[in-house]
Amino acid sequence: MIHALPGMGGDHRMFPDPWTNLPGFCTHDWPRHQGERTLSEVAARICEEHGVVDGDILIGASLGGMIACEITKLRKIDTLYLVGSATSRHEISRLLAVLSPLVDLAPLEWLRFSAGKVPADLAQMFATAEVSFVRQMCRAIFEWEGLGAASTHCVRIHGGRDLIIPHPPHAHLLLEDAGHLISMTHAGRCVEFIEASQSHQATTVRPRHWA
Repeated sequence: MIHALPGMGGDHRMFPDPWTNLPGFCTHDWPRHQGERTLSEVAARICEEHGVVDGDILIGASLGGMIACEITKLRKIDTLYLVGSATSRHEISRLLAVLSPLVDLAPLEWLRFSAGKVPADLAQMFATAEVSFVRQMCRAIFEWEGLGAASTHCVRIHGGRDLIIPHPPHAHLLLEDAGHLISMTHAGRCVEFIEASQSHQATTVRPRHWA
């Protein structure tokens, strides 16, 4: 099975068609926050509630990719696709790192309410995001140890205009015109690349740059 995890404040709508064309594809919403303080604790919840088992494939967008990295420490995952995500907290924008201590002061409830009035999928997702989860994950990502020396084959799909994770050290597929929400804005190209990589699992995935 392919398990897809959305970004912070997002849900299954971060993986619109044609993501569902991938065989065995299943996208998940975040579980209700029960006091989890670390990415590893959330990863354990995901494994338990969504039945992630050895041999499954993971796809993670933004925060979902970081949680997926933690799942590779709990399950034997052959392939992990990071879509606009990171393998280390050091890849995240320095500006966000500076602002992270102020997360408790951020008017997240007001932002949720305001966003809910905007007729757009992204705004509606944020409008229903659980404030306690968002706040805690904002802290957790800057305390995260990262993927580390995992045996999982990690394939990275990234946008050249991503301001949240601006400079990944290596991307197997770099879409120059894409930003951070690449799983939504460039869904077709992401799926096409994953399909191609899965059909050639016996060969090395080489970097590609698409304008």
